[in-house]
Amino acid sequence: MRIAVTGALVASAMLCPSHAFALSDSLGSWGQAAVQSLQQTYDQGSPEVLIPGYSWHDPHTYTAAKRAQLNDYAIGLGWGHMRVDSQGNTDQVYALIFSDSHHDAEPVVGYAKQWIWRPFTPNLRLGLGYTLGVTSRADVMKNVPFPIVLPLLSIGYRRLTLYSVLIPRLNGTPNNGNVVFLFGGLRY
Repeated sequence: MRIAVTGALVASAMLCPSHAFALSDSLGSWGQAAVQSLQQTYDQGSPEVLIPGYSWHDPHTYTAAKRAQLNDYAIGLGWGHMRVDSQGNTDQVYALIFSDSHHDAEPVVGYAKQWIWRPFTPNLRLGLGYTLGVTSRADVMKNVPFPIVLPLLSIGYRRLTLYSVLIPRLNGTPNNGNVVFLFGGLRY
């Protein structure tokens, strides 16, 4: 658990532009562009409170006995900055911590990119994109931080957004993967 908390704190510090972006000079042109984009998202983005809420475990992947043991309520809290670009798409930097499927604390720090459609009204948004970041889990690598890249969907109305992340099944073994993680966001 100490490693998870330390990793979350270090990664959260990276969201603070005061010193974290000073490293961009040593990253090369691609790294500098990425760091500039993150800094721009942080500086120009709207703050957003993130509220983790629910994890759905696919009944075709998990046995009924295993699902009965798992935690569906991903209680936690998070914070981020979301920037809307000139095309109406979004970039987001965020940090959150929640109770995972095994009732252990799971911190996540990352970046999200979504392409946004407004099919019916300017206030209603449908988003499709990805998130990449760093997380840590007790049941995966014993809380050693590891990278993630996952698909991200959203539906939003005005300042409220409901996000959905799919954690896909990576192998054929039962009782892992195909989890849909739902959380809300409120921009202020």
